[in-house]
Amino acid sequence: MSFTIFILAWLISVVWMTLFSALWSALSGNQFMESALISRLLNANLDKTTSQKQTYVLGWVIHFALGIVFLGIYEVLWEITNLERSLIWGLVFGGILGVLGVLGWKFLFKTLNFPSDFNYTQYYIHIFFAHLVFSFTALFVYHWFY
Repeated sequence: MSFTIFILAWLISVVWMTLFSALWSALSGNQFMESALISRLLNANLDKTTSQKQTYVLGWVIHFALGIVFLGIYEVLWEITNLERSLIWGLVFGGILGVLGVLGWKFLFKTLNFPSDFNYTQYYIHIFFAHLVFSFTALFVYHWFY
């Protein structure tokens, strides 16, 4: 796989995942945008000299950085299993990424200050499906170019 296609898959997958989260947020009335939640966590846990604009930008940077990490995991799974890039395996690998995403967010919420009135259950369901969107989008990009 070429580096260019990897970068395209990363960017497009993170954007589609983010759009999915924006749609879920709008329909549910909850703020489930990953970058916004990261920014909120940063605001609550960094020293007060860090501005909201800085944590907003940092939230986006972290969100996209995690996207490249997850796509790297996705690539490693494809390489070590030597399986065809198909919908069923995209679902399996997306499910693995979804579980990792849920566990990562649970860890963050438990170890950092986050409000108790947040709808955690709905967020965990949402973030699992958001990772499926990420996985299927990456799969689509790879199939588009190969």
